[in-house]
Amino acid sequence: KMVEHDEEVEDMMEVEPTTTDEAANRRVSKDGGGASEAAHKKSDAWVEGKALLPGDKTLISDLTAPHMEDGAPVIQVGVGLSQQDQHICASRAGVLRMIVKTATDKEPTCIRLWVEAGGRKYYPCVQDMVLGVVVNKGGEDFRLDIRGPSAGVLPGLAFEGATRRSRPRLEIGALVFCKVEHAYRDTEPQLTCISLTDKKGWMTGHTTYGELTGGFLFEVSIGYAHALLHPDSHVLAALGRHLPFEVAVGTNGRVWVKAGDVEKTILAVNVIRNSEHRDKQQAEAMIHALTQSQQNR
Repeated sequence: KMVEHDEEVEDMMEVEPTTTDEAANRRVSKDGGGASEAAHKKSDAWVEGKALLPGDKTLISDLTAPHMEDGAPVIQVGVGLSQQDQHICASRAGVLRMIVKTATDKEPTCIRLWVEAGGRKYYPCVQDMVLGVVVNKGGEDFRLDIRGPSAGVLPGLAFEGATRRSRPRLEIGALVFCKVEHAYRDTEPQLTCISLTDKKGWMTGHTTYGELTGGFLFEVSIGYAHALLHPDSHVLAALGRHLPFEVAVGTNGRVWVKAGDVEKTILAVNVIRNSEHRDKQQAEAMIHALTQSQQNR
């Protein structure tokens, strides 16, 4: 019985000889598996334009690693994203958008992320620039319609250089370009017109934020508003080469335009509205045709 058991063991341990070519093939297969795994990991990296679904997440270190030349960058999480420990998680389906602001002497590198989705519903996020319409005013603050779930609160002293004796007297219906300072789920968003870089007083009329007078206000989709705010926006750049104008774009899907006269203002509004679904060449051709037709009148 012992002998028979040993023979069975020998049969189980018997392995066909492996040639050098076969061993090489196995090594290549193993290396290929590692390369495939690396390629899969690379495809999972969060880059501009990546489609996200609710529950997708990435490590914060993976986002900051390519931008460590000037120190650790600051991550600003926008709509559709949230932070969970050391991860950034997606809470809505859409396309990832990313803007990287290079470091300066006063500020480190800043990476702003948000999820762009179709629709016109706006959810306030900290540091968002918005266009609000005054719908109510009290003794110490104003209520602004910012197209969100609730009205935003703008304190009367939230203007550069404002005091109790000298502060803006906004009327109902006034249009204000401001910034979201605080945004919590169960409270009204807090707004401010104080800029961290521009220290001009509100009475000068040359501040970054504040009341906008004249011009024309219209609404676009949230995604298109973000596209207009992008530094590489071809629509505003092409329009500026043909027509001098002022523009304020809010991440809440509102755009304010003011040109030299009513006719030029209407032209600028039509160009911005009709360029949402046009590429760079189509938008430039349309702008050139419209401006030429206006000059020939």
